[in-house]
Amino acid sequence: MIQLSTPNGLRVEVPETKIEDTTLRFNINENMESAVSYYKNNGYVIFSGCVSKESCDKLRNLWEKNIKTYKGKIYRQTTAKAEKNLFNENGWIMNPILNLQSLNPNLFSDLRQAVENDVFSNHSICKGLKSILGEKPKIVQSMYFEGNSATWEHQDSYYLDSEKIGTMTAGWLALEEIKADAGRFFICPKTHEIDLGRQNIQNNIADSHDKYIEKVVSIIKSKNMPVKAPYMAAGDVLFWNSWTIHGSLDSQSKTFSRSSITMHAIPETHKFLQFHSRTIDVPTDDLGSSLIYRPKDQSKLKNKLILKIESYFPNIFYWFKNRAIKSLVKDN
Repeated sequence: MIQLSTPNGLRVEVPETKIEDTTLRFNINENMESAVSYYKNNGYVIFSGCVSKESCDKLRNLWEKNIKTYKGKIYRQTTAKAEKNLFNENGWIMNPILNLQSLNPNLFSDLRQAVENDVFSNHSICKGLKSILGEKPKIVQSMYFEGNSATWEHQDSYYLDSEKIGTMTAGWLALEEIKADAGRFFICPKTHEIDLGRQNIQNNIADSHDKYIEKVVSIIKSKNMPVKAPYMAAGDVLFWNSWTIHGSLDSQSKTFSRSSITMHAIPETHKFLQFHSRTIDVPTDDLGSSLIYRPKDQSKLKNKLILKIESYFPNIFYWFKNRAIKSLVKDN
């Protein structure tokens, strides 16, 4: 067990092995009722071995082949902007990819298809999501992490959710054993019971993001709530509620990657909500066990043109984007 801190100084004990980890885990084919009950009570649940090691290895190999050799710009998780790959000294990409389902199929067809087949259509993942959501899952966002970049403490609902706020579920799939000092995912149990309010004119992502993070950290400290960074083996999936506070630890060793895929899903009949203000009846593709929404789908000419404009004129583009976000946010 090692002692680490979250990006804003919350202490967390990180188990180095599965034996040290006291976190309860479930099998996707057993005790589903107990697993869903645990999720509802704690705001998260872990299922072991949802994806095979062969599939995990294939996805990592396609990442190496498709993404790490690419010299152009791709949308990124941390900034939601189009950026080139940023590597650390060991060759890990430090700026995670946003929306694998929207990657340009002319450039990344193998990875895009493998993610859809091995993750978004995976029987165990879809079974877990459907059991939690009560309906067929509609996947509205995804990300791929390789490098050990820390993510601040937050609730996903501040950025995206179902129209019925608090019903979105996210899943974090480990594609390799995540070492204790490799920048583990952390979770704050039972924080899904905390309502930090809605975005509005005075509290919006364009102008007040830092204040929002300060509020999240302050709540955890004032209530003395625990922070956990569970052991995750390749193929394990952690599901959490859109209100549950979570993030990722900074890496203590740059020699280890934390290869993983994150997905966010809402019930099939629900509309998609952005910034607590904009409700969208999103178009989807039916993969059988799940539906999938493709934001800024790079198979579409219009989206390819927008990416080019964003890449060549970033300052002007993002100025207008911030103004657009503010105009969408209602004074709740």
